[in-house]
Amino acid sequence: MRSSRRHRFCWLLLIVGSGLSWRMAAHAEEPPPEAAQALRDCLADLNSDRFDVRGRGAEKLKALANDKDTQPAVAVALERLLLAPDTSYEVRSLCEPILSQLPAPPADSIPQIAPEEIDRLLGDVDAASYGQRVGAAMRLAWIAKRNPQWAAVVAEKLKQRLKDPQLPSDVRRRLTELREAAWVRWLASDPKTWPAPAATDNQVELWLHILTSATEHPVAHECAERELTDLVVYESWAPKIKVAVAKHLENADLAPEAIERLTRLSDLCQPAMVAEIWEDRVNSTLQYLLVDVPQFPDQALRATHFSSIDDTTAHCKSGNSLAPGDYPVGVAIPITHPQQPYSENRMFQLVNLPNARQRLLYDLAKLKVDPSQRLHELSERTTAWMAAQKRCLTEREIALLLQLDGDVVSRFAGPYLLSVDDQPKTEPEEFQFGGRSSRHLLLCAVLAENGTREVLPSLVEAGRRGRLPAPTEEVRLNVGWLAVFKIADRDPWPGLDDCLAGMIDIARPISTIGDPPPEVGATAAAMLLTRHGENLSDFGVAEVTDQELRGLGVPASRFTTPAARQQVIEWWQRRKEKPKTPDA
Repeated sequence: MRSSRRHRFCWLLLIVGSGLSWRMAAHAEEPPPEAAQALRDCLADLNSDRFDVRGRGAEKLKALANDKDTQPAVAVALERLLLAPDTSYEVRSLCEPILSQLPAPPADSIPQIAPEEIDRLLGDVDAASYGQRVGAAMRLAWIAKRNPQWAAVVAEKLKQRLKDPQLPSDVRRRLTELREAAWVRWLASDPKTWPAPAATDNQVELWLHILTSATEHPVAHECAERELTDLVVYESWAPKIKVAVAKHLENADLAPEAIERLTRLSDLCQPAMVAEIWEDRVNSTLQYLLVDVPQFPDQALRATHFSSIDDTTAHCKSGNSLAPGDYPVGVAIPITHPQQPYSENRMFQLVNLPNARQRLLYDLAKLKVDPSQRLHELSERTTAWMAAQKRCLTEREIALLLQLDGDVVSRFAGPYLLSVDDQPKTEPEEFQFGGRSSRHLLLCAVLAENGTREVLPSLVEAGRRGRLPAPTEEVRLNVGWLAVFKIADRDPWPGLDDCLAGMIDIARPISTIGDPPPEVGATAAAMLLTRHGENLSDFGVAEVTDQELRGLGVPASRFTTPAARQQVIEWWQRRKEKPKTPDA
């Protein structure tokens, strides 16, 4: 074990040295010498025989990766480390997540990989040693991830290995997963850089014959479909394959399994789209559709039919949840069909899949992104689209915000409230939460339930400017200020005290309850004093007794004397100026 670790230590020194040399050559500002030495030391610690030393090395490496001055050198060093043949599984598992968060190093800093090295790793994938198998698989995956040309080589070699019908099932599964990852990496690259395929019409016919033959081995079916799928992503081949598949589908004697395989291939040759159905912030259903081909879902009253779609707009001719009309692509959409009951926890996204390449990338890459990240990205696109409309949102669009990422919605809502004028609500009873008064009131109700600290500065500024909807006979609360205090209570942060102190001068009422009614400044003072363990009555602050406000969790308060407001302001100023006692 010791000699093995010492051997790898030599690799580490070599790798980090070359990484720092690149850093010095590529930038006028060299990393501080102590930082360069720290990087060498922490990588050496990763190779220690002692667990505690390796742990300290890992922490040092993470700290260097968070330092902008050393990030380029760390990125190059880790890139080379992960491509080195003798890097251990333990070190790979630690370094891969760190490197994924760093800026990509320049292409000329990545060492070349010899074809025989890839062959050796392919042989190790089914080695007897578990560590050897895992290490080989990790290195192959990393090689493919870093360069589409390498990915193409790895994918092709794995495809040839998978033709062996004698492969054990567990080996076939591992090779299939590795091959798919490498192929997807190549598929995501620019098609203009792809070499022309060497396939012929006769080969296509042979693969289709194998695909439809009932006497062929299942592995042969799998390999033939893989060959055809590899070929259909070339736009020059998709029309030819579509015609050839259609001829085979005319055979009335085909087995159901053969029809299914051919149909799967035929669908890849045609423009398509997917309607994602999201429920409670989760993509629960995918409805794949061919463009301008009506589809009749089970038990549906109407056909789902989109006559056209591009990367910005889709036209619905008929639908069950969506009414006929044009819809934006790639953003969240609420239920719009008048005959479909509205559901505030359901939304849709339409995705354009114009060719086989986009369809396969969607299935094999985009759907595998972390669900919370997919929701975040959908929220970013949706709020960007809403902001670009430069109009007051409809009630359905505002209610939709409840299903999106709270931070993203909050960053959008503040500037929106400051720049877009309010409008009356016009939708029927499904949108009565927040009352019937106005759309801004509905948005403030959404923020009260789902908003985060991101919206508070703009929300307070909107309140100062009188842009938050005032209380009415129906809705006795100023829902905008209610949202401010609910967010402050739900999502505190180190700067909350200063935020609350900055609102004490605001004398606007937050409801029509009480005589006098509670106000913004006194409620902010009540929260601030309570956070610091002070007695409200000592400062002339009293909470308004009201079951509705108490049930909302907001300490709606008023000042009991004219001097109370200034008393709290001066108390906070003294507290801020008082020197902090160092921790014992």
